[in-house]
Amino acid sequence: MSNNSHYKIVQSRIELNGHTLITEHPVNLSERGGTVWLFLHGIAVTPSFWAPLMPQTFLKQEPWISVSLPVHSPSSGPQGFSRTDVKPDLFNTLNTAVLDKLLPGRDVVIVGHSTGGFAGLCLAHACPDRVRGAISVGGFADGKWSGLEGDMQLMARKEKLGAFGPFVLRISSWLTTRWPWLHEKTASAFAYDRKAFFADKPSKNAFRMMRRDARSQNQSQLIEFFAGIRDVDIWNIIPQIEQPVLVFAGEHDPVIPHEQTIRLNDTLPNSQLLVYADVGHMIMNERREAFWKDIALWKKSLLSKSKP
Repeated sequence: MSNNSHYKIVQSRIELNGHTLITEHPVNLSERGGTVWLFLHGIAVTPSFWAPLMPQTFLKQEPWISVSLPVHSPSSGPQGFSRTDVKPDLFNTLNTAVLDKLLPGRDVVIVGHSTGGFAGLCLAHACPDRVRGAISVGGFADGKWSGLEGDMQLMARKEKLGAFGPFVLRISSWLTTRWPWLHEKTASAFAYDRKAFFADKPSKNAFRMMRRDARSQNQSQLIEFFAGIRDVDIWNIIPQIEQPVLVFAGEHDPVIPHEQTIRLNDTLPNSQLLVYADVGHMIMNERREAFWKDIALWKKSLLSKSKP
């Protein structure tokens, strides 16, 4: 195998209970030793979002895998998937399958953004023997969101705009995945430092990859996911997550209320809170270089300690 082929990114799939779960990872993942970085994206995003944001040395040398959220393209769910299926057990069943089938015998550190942060906390609780630590980037313990994403939840549930709500979401998704300027403009609504957001070239590539995958999204399943995530609540298990957790937060996050982030940090037994000034929900796009530097510092401290 040539050196260039070592940098190739490939997809693996898991079929389970009617779900097809897609992951992305280096073709030589099995040859990259050490704890695996497991990335989980946010709602309405795709697993191809993470790789363009990674520093080149991380991308080409670290063992990493990017895992799709359930029913997020290119993944899909079973026929009849509904909002009542969106429960912690759903995330744990699929992500545990990733550990067992794609990463047998290997420990992971989770990096999850928003809903990915929620899923990461669920997995840390479910698999304490495999999860060394977790990074929650604008994550949450209950799904009651604010701002535009909160409105989207209510539209999916027909609690805002009535029966017209899901239709608006379908039209919006079709337009944003086909018009790059509209997609980036919409995504910037979740940022606070929009100048930095638009200036970051790797972020533009990440959104391009995301649009490519999202064009084949099953909109009915995604709308059900939007509706169901508002009902999730894992506050009862947060005190039981003993692994180190790094809580990233934007000072002006328009999605996750700041008091919820403070409560999350205070409730976790072994956490560190890092608040970015003048930043919104898109920390890894608004402060990409600082984001990866802070992750590297935390990793050095975490992996120097003995396994819990």
